[in-house]
Amino acid sequence: MLCRNVIVQRGLLAFLLRPQTNKVIRRFKAKFRRHTGKREFKPERKSTESLQKSQNVVRTSSFSNFVELCVISSGGPGTPKSVILVTTNGSFVFNCGEGTQRIKNVCFKKFARIENVFITHKSWDNLGGLYGMSLGLAVAGVGKVTVHGPVGIESVVQRKAYMMLYDDIKTKLDIGRQSKAMTGFSNPDLSIDYVPLLPEKKEDLYNPPKDQVVHYHNSFYHFIHHYQTQIVLMPILLSQILKKQVVNYQKCIDLGINDVSMVKQLRNGENVSLSDGRIIYPDDVLTEKDIARPIIVVECPSEDYLYSLLRSEKLSECQGDNDDSAELVVHMSTYNMVNNPQYQQFIQRFPSSTMHMFLHEKTSNMTSEGMIQLQSILNMVHPDIFPRIQMGKQQMDNYEMENYIMAKPFMRYSYRPKLGISDELCIPDDIGSKMVTKLSNDEHFMKTVTDFKSLLSAKQLENNKSEYPEVAFLGTGSGFPGKFRNVTGFIINVDEETSILMDCGDGTINQLYMLYGDKTDEILINMKCIYISHLHADHHLGLAGILFARKAALERAGKEYTKVYLLAPIRIKRWLHVIIDKTLHMKYYELIQFVPNEAFMREHYRPADYKEEQNAALCQTVLSLLNCKEIVAVPVDHYACATGVSLVHNTGWKIVYSGDTMPCQSLVEAGKDCDLLIHEATLQSDMAETAKELQHSTVKQALDIGNKMQAKYQILTHFSQRYHRIPLIEDNPSHNRFGLAYDLMKVKLSELSVLYDMINPLKEIFHEDIDLVMQVHTRKQNKTQLIKEISQNLLKEKS
Repeated sequence: MLCRNVIVQRGLLAFLLRPQTNKVIRRFKAKFRRHTGKREFKPERKSTESLQKSQNVVRTSSFSNFVELCVISSGGPGTPKSVILVTTNGSFVFNCGEGTQRIKNVCFKKFARIENVFITHKSWDNLGGLYGMSLGLAVAGVGKVTVHGPVGIESVVQRKAYMMLYDDIKTKLDIGRQSKAMTGFSNPDLSIDYVPLLPEKKEDLYNPPKDQVVHYHNSFYHFIHHYQTQIVLMPILLSQILKKQVVNYQKCIDLGINDVSMVKQLRNGENVSLSDGRIIYPDDVLTEKDIARPIIVVECPSEDYLYSLLRSEKLSECQGDNDDSAELVVHMSTYNMVNNPQYQQFIQRFPSSTMHMFLHEKTSNMTSEGMIQLQSILNMVHPDIFPRIQMGKQQMDNYEMENYIMAKPFMRYSYRPKLGISDELCIPDDIGSKMVTKLSNDEHFMKTVTDFKSLLSAKQLENNKSEYPEVAFLGTGSGFPGKFRNVTGFIINVDEETSILMDCGDGTINQLYMLYGDKTDEILINMKCIYISHLHADHHLGLAGILFARKAALERAGKEYTKVYLLAPIRIKRWLHVIIDKTLHMKYYELIQFVPNEAFMREHYRPADYKEEQNAALCQTVLSLLNCKEIVAVPVDHYACATGVSLVHNTGWKIVYSGDTMPCQSLVEAGKDCDLLIHEATLQSDMAETAKELQHSTVKQALDIGNKMQAKYQILTHFSQRYHRIPLIEDNPSHNRFGLAYDLMKVKLSELSVLYDMINPLKEIFHEDIDLVMQVHTRKQNKTQLIKEISQNLLKEKS
């Protein structure tokens, strides 16, 4: 018997091909209790009155009356391809590429407790967001996330990989497919069948001709880790009634029917009269029996898998014009693959009643309404420093058929109840222009902007309008991606053909596309170096996405691949080995030339076990590539391996970046008389104790460092996500040469003086944000003071 037909049950995994009835669900629950040792909870006894009341109220079933598939992101430029299946009793994510965490946090907060993630095949595009999501779910209190995917995925989803991000991470990533012969997943809501797709050369071994007998030994498991996994969803049929029509309980609730006896009468074909005189007929609440037709999620990564896709018996069962035909097929294949004649043949085998949803690179990348609205406001304040967001255009060709759907972020397909496609939550294409119109009609806002522009015109700005260097901020938040700020990252465009990326948190590649649009490939090709200050996730989790995007950009341009120089803590090599070697099937040193940050340190700062070897020559190469006279790295007061850096260009300018740190004397010494200091300012000035606990800086501490350094200008960044659109900045005459960083902000050295003049107008525009933060902060202070007073009183009483 072929291994694909072997049914293996272990724990809660089962091979189920048909929708479950209530009887099957009861068996499932009994099995669950046996396996887990959990006993059924016995509720407290209720009074006779409350019991009678509860018996006469229509309650929704404990099984899924609600099943909806939502598009998290549709795979537009720089964004992942990911969907979430939401049921009454839980949510399931399919593919979790880089950036999924931010989109889910902002737009799918109510689905925070995700415990199962399904991966179609082992690539960074599909699982790059797992590590960031596990950090976010840890905060939400989720102890374990089970990852289901092809055999071999455990080499990437392993504890030692994501433990490198934070040593105290509490969310464990488990592998759902614990045996190579496991063929599915099941719970009371749905059953999922893994349908393997193999490269063409492996297909004959896996699906031999019927007259050929093949004996499988360990060699089967040797090659099976190469195949990709396609997932078929089989949602549960809620009702076990065998009649053609069933009661729609939602209609009963909408009509005001709350008596079970009335529902029974309607089910039996009888009319009922309500207390208000209305007569309800059976046809008002009865609907056709729900047929649990499957949903298919499929990705074909290359032409090698088309043969297996067309031959799959399991998929063929879903392509007939019958009750087993698929209701919806979610295609996560690339645009070129979807338009491949053989792939089109696969699509055309489905009946016309099957809906096809396409997620690929030609779809929209508008996933953050908050970012678009904020950038529209800032653009009206200063259009040069805050350019408009570059939003990918939705390509609609070849999607004229009624059952073809071009996916958009936040599009929903309602499986139960049968409401079909809805795009009411999608971000409209004209959101930017609508925002501008709204702002133009706001008299207070327009007066603030006009006064600011008048102030600028009255000042005599520097005549030197050199285009370079230019600093472009891609992320200015800390910890986790937020609605208005992504995690840390910025790029220094040294000249027209040279740039260096300074830190790159999760989703940096998406920010790059939003800032530069069609010019993103040019920016990636010009990226000569990447600097990573330390190994916290919000500073380096986007590295793999940048490396893969840069490689693809060079291929599209027809240029030979040139390695990018990576300046980072030496421990990052372990991370790169897991991520690049295991997902791209190539060695990480084929993409990068690694140079440890210690190589750029002064002798007295280097660790005792540092080995010079060939690093001196590599340092000279980096200096030459960036046209720099000097690069100096210094250890800073944060967690292990954290560094700050100073760059001195041959033309004389000097830019210093603190990374994450408390006030640090070594940074002051390295950055003396710099033109620009970019310093973290995680918390407001009166939270010095909290900042010390977290090993970060407050706004005042950061500005004091700038004064000690005698920096000409300073930009504050890395703000806590508690400060949405503006951090709390107190007025201080001694601090008047600084500005605030925002995502997608581009500033030249000649424009730095504008940033300080911008602070008061921004305070006026975002005064509601400031008031809200102050209210929350005051409540916390009062609570802390009250606890302190109570503790002191208790101690006095004891004494």
